[in-house]
Amino acid sequence: MWLQRRLVASVSPLLLAIALAATPAAAACEDVVPAERAAVQLRDIAPLDLVRLRDLGTTADMMMNGSPIGVSPDGSKLAIQLRRAEPATNSYCHALVVIDLVNPSTPRIIDRGGDYIRYRFQRGPIAYYTAGNPLLIEPIWSPDGRHVAFLKRISDHVQVWVAASDGSGSRQLTSAPVDVEAFDWVPSGQAIAFQTRPKRIEALQALDAEGLTGFVYDHRWSPLARNKPSHREPTEALIETVNMDGTVRAATAVEQRSLTRLQERPDGAFWFSSSAAGLAWSSKGERSRANVDGTLKVRLQSGDVIQCAAESCDGRFSGLALSDDGKRLLFLRRTGWGNSQDALYIWQPGRGVPRHLLTTRDRFLGCRWAKQRIVCALEQPSRPRRIVSIDPTTGSIGEIFDPNPEFRHLRLGPVERLEWRNDRGVPVYADLILPPSRQPGERLPLIVVQYRTREFLRGGTGDEYPIFALAAQGFAVLSIERPTHLSQMQPTESQAERAQLDYGDWADRKSVMSAFATGIELLDRRGLIDPKRVGITGLSDGAVSAKYALLNSDLFAVGALGGCCTEPKTHAPLLGQQGWDHLRTYLYPRYIDDAPAFWGSFSFARNAARFRTPLLVQASDDEYLAALETFTSLREAGGIIDLIVFPDEHHMKWQPAHRLAMYNRNIAWFSFWLKGDPGPFARWVDVVRWTELRDRAARARPS
Repeated sequence: MWLQRRLVASVSPLLLAIALAATPAAAACEDVVPAERAAVQLRDIAPLDLVRLRDLGTTADMMMNGSPIGVSPDGSKLAIQLRRAEPATNSYCHALVVIDLVNPSTPRIIDRGGDYIRYRFQRGPIAYYTAGNPLLIEPIWSPDGRHVAFLKRISDHVQVWVAASDGSGSRQLTSAPVDVEAFDWVPSGQAIAFQTRPKRIEALQALDAEGLTGFVYDHRWSPLARNKPSHREPTEALIETVNMDGTVRAATAVEQRSLTRLQERPDGAFWFSSSAAGLAWSSKGERSRANVDGTLKVRLQSGDVIQCAAESCDGRFSGLALSDDGKRLLFLRRTGWGNSQDALYIWQPGRGVPRHLLTTRDRFLGCRWAKQRIVCALEQPSRPRRIVSIDPTTGSIGEIFDPNPEFRHLRLGPVERLEWRNDRGVPVYADLILPPSRQPGERLPLIVVQYRTREFLRGGTGDEYPIFALAAQGFAVLSIERPTHLSQMQPTESQAERAQLDYGDWADRKSVMSAFATGIELLDRRGLIDPKRVGITGLSDGAVSAKYALLNSDLFAVGALGGCCTEPKTHAPLLGQQGWDHLRTYLYPRYIDDAPAFWGSFSFARNAARFRTPLLVQASDDEYLAALETFTSLREAGGIIDLIVFPDEHHMKWQPAHRLAMYNRNIAWFSFWLKGDPGPFARWVDVVRWTELRDRAARARPS
């Protein structure tokens, strides 16, 4: 992720003279920026409304220390990139806009176009394009405020682009042979320092050369990721400087240090914030608990390190923002029932204890200082992400920019926050969404969606299960936050100890299953749901929890998973040697061992003869092989399973057409099994095939 800082520098005469060629707008993307429209009639929300929401930034879990908000040097303007999915063309529209904080109602478009950029990461020897998550684009203003630099992908590579902040044009500045990873304006403001890893080309060429004589199957392989070994991303980074005329030169020591400083993580910091004044971070001490992020510290440009000794400066955080003058540190600290709330504090380093400003169940993301006010992205359960300001004195919140004003004309079901404890005493919280048309006393079919519920209720983790659209079709939806891992609730000394707490006798999955059971029981006691018509969903960790609950309880009448499944004879080979060795540290048995005590409660294949719950799996083409042992076993045993495979995907699906198809198919699947009819979503699925599956399973049942 790219870290933003505010630089104090002189105005560049060269920048004043630059005339940038305008980037033409794509006709199909005219509505990537909202326009003033006449009021429309209120109507029920549909899956397409959710797919086509205008987004900014990336997922909350990927946002971390970055921000989608670029603040101008004088604090009067913001720059953000908007993104809108177009399922009809299976593409994305992008626009970089500038918002004047004095008159924020009409954003100015300063750049259009560009391809979707997926975030790439390295895990051991294996490089991944993770889960389809978008890269966080952080616009960075020039010191004189006349230009905004940002990353943009056109065809093959990600490059630095520069746009005039008055909207007069934009152009590509770098032409590196590999992706630009990080960049910043140099202190003079006359050029940009940027970082690449050109040896990545050599690594890829070496891999191709190796393939001419055949690859050795070794620790570099993960067949779930690709059908060849992965290259190791080179650690050597090259920092160069590009002038505004496009010429590239070697970066000076000062320019290199300026850029690398932005990527520092002192003391292994998890949360950190950089500004012109210095660096703030959280750092664990010898007595830090396993489930905390540590204590807050600030290092100023002078080298002085100031540690906050107040109790509020120790715990779990969800954001830091150090002001340009280093005199104010904003931080968000997790608090409340099951850490379901954020408390916002402002601390003056070295001057007393932090001042509590507000506490909220909503989610603030990417907060930055804009001189005397705070600007953040804000998500609420019933409202998508938008830009707001926070008064640092009173805590009052004001809206700056809503990318989705049309959303206010959609009819949503009511949302209620629920809190309870599971049978192990672990705090659990969830959001309950009911249909807007529910009649008093009506018991509804229920869909459980996982495994995060602290942001806008869109589609659960992985964004495959359209919560409000499901409610509009007559379902109650329980969007549940995963209970804290048991190993994080007490001090531990080793990985072996943590593994035993979580995986010994499947203790942590039993805790999650209990959260499902106690939540369903709560809704049943209130007369809101029909406990015999409950479905469960899940992706990634959520799919594992759903799988365990489907096999070890009678809570659910139907399931829909975004990927599947850990099985005894396929998972180890598909993970590869390194992945399986890692999983073995979580008490998984050896591949050559039968291990009935382990797999008896965690394998669909081992339980195929008895498992009769209808199961839909919508998998990426990178991961569908993991579902084949499950699929084959259930089909041979007369079970009900439908497997859908999406091309060019990995884990979470990023293509707009795929997301819309998953939304519609999931609604149809639950309607078919819990209501007897897919209803208006029948045109999206093969009802004949599902009927044949149902009839075949009925014939296979013993009389």
